[in-house]
Amino acid sequence: MSVAFRFAVAGTGDIAGFYLDHFTRREHKNNIEFVGAWNRTTEKSQAFTDKFGGQVYTSLERLLADSSVDAVINLTSPKAHYEISSRCLRAAKHVLSEKPLALSVKQGRQLIAQAHKHCVTLSSAPFILLGHNQRRVKKLLAEGRIGSPVSVTAEMFHGRVEAWHPSPEQFYTEGGGPLLDVGPYPVSLMLDWFGPVAEVQGMFEITIPERVDLSGRQFDVTKFDQGVALLRFASGVIGRIAFSYANSNTDHSGLEIQGTEGSLALGSVMAANGELKISEKDSARWDSVEGAPGPFEASGVDWSGGIVELAGSVRQRRQPSNSAGLALDTLAVLLAIERAAQNGGTVKLT
Repeated sequence: MSVAFRFAVAGTGDIAGFYLDHFTRREHKNNIEFVGAWNRTTEKSQAFTDKFGGQVYTSLERLLADSSVDAVINLTSPKAHYEISSRCLRAAKHVLSEKPLALSVKQGRQLIAQAHKHCVTLSSAPFILLGHNQRRVKKLLAEGRIGSPVSVTAEMFHGRVEAWHPSPEQFYTEGGGPLLDVGPYPVSLMLDWFGPVAEVQGMFEITIPERVDLSGRQFDVTKFDQGVALLRFASGVIGRIAFSYANSNTDHSGLEIQGTEGSLALGSVMAANGELKISEKDSARWDSVEGAPGPFEASGVDWSGGIVELAGSVRQRRQPSNSAGLALDTLAVLLAIERAAQNGGTVKLT
């Protein structure tokens, strides 16, 4: 493999550190190179490149004009995902976007159309379906290890973001909330495992309407911060996902699938090598336990995995596993859940 796949980062906030830290420590980089970063605040770009190398792009235009850059990793705020990804695609750059892909299904479709028009690849976080445990669950289900799956539950109790994040307000306003922020993790896995969703219901509230950040500044919450979603898959599987940005300590975590011939559970929805348990039909215990119970650094996610998958898909001329199509389906389900919660009814998906 003689030609390097070269990527730059747009947006150098906290999440960008996860991506580059994991990429820098990755043993096999597969001839992939980090070349630089852009942020609306140049000082933040400089601090980022001082730590991880590469050059500072003083504007997005300069980054997109660099013909040596093959791909852009879009790690800007959710409100900016559509605009930044669109500009990158129109400049014929491959794109890996943080989730959500966009803030509307219409915008998501437009991005996919732009990628097709300019003959480039568009992929999106989350990419936890690339993890060892998540791939193993898919294989076990395909093999009929627990018979036909009938139900799936996931617990996304992620606590008060303002307790640790320096800029938490973005998680509680347009583009944020646990639905769009952590919802893509379990929903993308369930779509990958069980196929399309037929209908959803949701019961959500704003439970703590006024929050205080680490500096003592008060801000208002405008998106749901806690609730429960119900999903009926076209395959017949019934799903339930609980979300919270209002909880303190909790024993609720992970994901569990019940089948006609047994059950299996992941101690963590996100961790690539967390605890995986399997129970035989009617067994009163977990008959097989593998992996580690955690806790895990950076949620146990290989944050460089999406970059490597993008490069591999481009080189092999295939769709990435974390494709824009899957991200669009995930977004459609999450927005349908939000509509169901607002209207108090059932929303059907086509």
